[in-house]
Amino acid sequence: MRVLFGEGVVKEVDEVEVKPLDFGDGQIAGTEIDFMLKNGDQIKYIYSQNVAIEESGQRAIDFVRTLYKDGCADFTHEPVEML
Repeated sequence: MRVLFGEGVVKEVDEVEVKPLDFGDGQIAGTEIDFMLKNGDQIKYIYSQNVAIEESGQRAIDFVRTLYKDGCADFTHEPVEML
């Protein structure tokens, strides 16, 4: 699967995982999306704090669904920050 991460930056991805962002106190602080690249590297992002947890979770799930369905997806418009 291919993901567009930025202008001219396309990476081959083997796995994508969406999970709640928990700093260890049991409270969900946001949504994390992890990419396992074909070369073995891992890239982790969190959705911006300006996006509600429910919305960020749904956006991440919709992105992954599109990626698996189409085999490619554009990640450039997601309101995320790299971990």
